[in-house]
Amino acid sequence: MKTLARLTASSLVLCTFALSACHIFPDPKESGGEKIDQKEKVEVVKEHSQKNDVEIYFAKKNGDELDLVAVHRPIRGDNRLNATLEELLRGPTPDEEKSGLLSEIPKGTILLGIKEKEGECEIDLSKRFSTGSVSSMQTRLDQLTKTVTPLANDQKIYLDVEGKRLEASSFDGLEIKQPIN
Repeated sequence: MKTLARLTASSLVLCTFALSACHIFPDPKESGGEKIDQKEKVEVVKEHSQKNDVEIYFAKKNGDELDLVAVHRPIRGDNRLNATLEELLRGPTPDEEKSGLLSEIPKGTILLGIKEKEGECEIDLSKRFSTGSVSSMQTRLDQLTKTVTPLANDQKIYLDVEGKRLEASSFDGLEIKQPIN
């Protein structure tokens, strides 16, 4: 956690210098003498970095149950959904694992593709996603749903495995609702 705090602080300082160089925070002499408060600079940098942060949901044991816990991750690139899914599939960091976080999504699950069309989005994962017990599948579906729903806007999100819609018949006794959000 300390490393994350240091990294965040360093990123804020770096962003502030970068934004100053790009004249996002103009020189007071060039802007008619209006002085821009350092606090305002930090707020703009924070707002910008928050737009590039997403919540990824992992599981944490709570007695015999698993609770879902959100962690914040910075993402890069224009496709927020793709970057977010890659972070989810990457799993918890070593520090997050030390704090008890885990993922029910099997290691090695690969994002095969994302297709967006007319208010719908299909997420296609490798078949590794569909291995494991019924209770494990429910948790991984919950992880996926809670992670991608904030990014969906008004789109309906469907889950495919190896190009085929994931169905309940694959998992005895588990109801798989499509769309997942």
